[in-house]
Amino acid sequence: MGIIHSLSPDLINQIAAGEVIESTHSILKELIENSIDAGASKIEIATESAGLGRILVSDDGHGITKEDLPLAIKRYATSKIQTFHDLEHLFTFGFRGEALASIASVSRLVIESGTEGNRMAYRVQVEEGKVVSEEEIPFFQGTKIEIKDLFYNTPVRRKFLKTESGEEKKNRTRVQTMALGEPSIGFRYVQNGKEVFHVQKEEPLERVLSIYGENLRDHLLPIHSSRNGMTLRGFISHPDFYKSSRMGQFFFVNNRSVELKFSAQILKRCYGELLPSGAFPYAFLFFDLPREFVDVNVHPQKKEVRFLSEETITGMLFQGITEVLRTSTPVEFLEMRRRLSMPIPYHSSAEKSQFGGEGTSMGGPGFGFGMAGAGQAVWGSQNEEGNPLLGPSSIEGRAGFSLDGIGAGTNLHLLGDNLTKHNLFVPKKHYGVIFETFILAEAEDGLYIIDQHTAHERIRYEEVLRDLKSKAYKSQSLLTPIRLELTKEEAEEMIAEKHRFSELGITLEPFSGGTILIREVPSYIDPGKETETILDLWERFRTKDPEMKELYDEMAKCVACRSAIKKGDQVSDPIIGELLQRLSYCENPSLCPHGRPTLIKLTRKDLETMFHRI
Repeated sequence: MGIIHSLSPDLINQIAAGEVIESTHSILKELIENSIDAGASKIEIATESAGLGRILVSDDGHGITKEDLPLAIKRYATSKIQTFHDLEHLFTFGFRGEALASIASVSRLVIESGTEGNRMAYRVQVEEGKVVSEEEIPFFQGTKIEIKDLFYNTPVRRKFLKTESGEEKKNRTRVQTMALGEPSIGFRYVQNGKEVFHVQKEEPLERVLSIYGENLRDHLLPIHSSRNGMTLRGFISHPDFYKSSRMGQFFFVNNRSVELKFSAQILKRCYGELLPSGAFPYAFLFFDLPREFVDVNVHPQKKEVRFLSEETITGMLFQGITEVLRTSTPVEFLEMRRRLSMPIPYHSSAEKSQFGGEGTSMGGPGFGFGMAGAGQAVWGSQNEEGNPLLGPSSIEGRAGFSLDGIGAGTNLHLLGDNLTKHNLFVPKKHYGVIFETFILAEAEDGLYIIDQHTAHERIRYEEVLRDLKSKAYKSQSLLTPIRLELTKEEAEEMIAEKHRFSELGITLEPFSGGTILIREVPSYIDPGKETETILDLWERFRTKDPEMKELYDEMAKCVACRSAIKKGDQVSDPIIGELLQRLSYCENPSLCPHGRPTLIKLTRKDLETMFHRI
């Protein structure tokens, strides 16, 4: 007797359910896509117990007729396609006719629907994939689908789900992502009887801000480019506004949310060193492509798509992003105004600096940066135009910048007995900046090449960490509180961590909905950088549960990333002197807080070997 046999229809459907239904958020995706395909102008979603207890999705679309209702839950029964040609020119999200059949095989399902021109609507009840009752109900336009007792007949599936709170978070993310892709449709989501979010029909930018917060408004750069009948549109964030994860990056192909395997690499390449290490830009990008250019039938859950020419898409994405970044960078000089602290005070006027001003007697071969003449007080001095001490660069063709309104930092004289210069890095003088990034400096033991960004990151990191550990900072009450606009759930999560923020000198207060007020900020956060620094820190809280020592470390890294000089920032000679002087007093001047090198040394022997002198 043979051992091969045909599977029963019920088992086939349950196996298919394992492919299509990853979790409750997969069901929400399938049902919402059906509502979009039905031409809905508004969609309402409700879940209980993370969807395991109940899922309800209702819309005002064109509905399902009485005759079609029993067919809707049959496998491979669909109104979307009839021929292979239709599969190559899809205008709908769903098309295979698997979703409702798969859901019905692992739950108790009720479908109610009404179509235009009828006086009654109709209701079918389904259990284990079979219709158990049909009846007429009062008329309404659209469709309601209710799912109860999910996986009641496949209990093993329930064991592999995350905790209820974890599933609820995935559900929220799924609904928000789908709402992001369809700004012309209103969405309302209720979770365990509590409204999570409610958005009306709106413009794409407003939809982004409605879901992900008003904090993004002034930091998004619009993208719009077209070629050969294809369009890329959407928004990316300015290099000064970023996240510590890729959670803020979304890609859509013909409004379908997809995972593009090359997107992260292209974004990283486009931004390059405009972003610090471990930073990720926001991206809300939409490809509008000819239907025949895209194959959406390559993944059971339609997470991925295949393009007729992937090179065309990657080229379009790269060109669109780089063109926008090129017009928005380099960083404006106004962004520099708070990135360095006040000049180092001189304790002696007996020594002259490299630049013709007063030198420093801080011990060891230091290098001054004063620009005042002999006999003038250097601390707080100003040049002839009345600008602060650190004025334009003396190197021809390279503009400097003013220190007017410069931000917070620990001055060297405040370090007291801990003021110790490291022998690792004691340059005598510097020769300016090359490639708008690297400082060239000479020491007794060789030539140093210093990355201005990572060097300043190390300086700010140690300053802030020192302030936090010693409680040397002051919290400042704001006359006008700073508003953080988040989703309701995000605001609740953030307020739940307010004790951690308080430990860092930050006072948060819930206001209404998803709005949080920042009432107090510590002096070590540069003015104008409060919002992005606090949001960056909160992202780190969400991914791990740091202890107090780690809490201070994370805060110091956030501030250092946000306030440090960037690649391309034009820095004057005196500020280079300030930066190198401070770096020489760091505990670890050779690495930034993220482990990247701040400097590279070429010894005299290295140079002589290169030139065959030895």
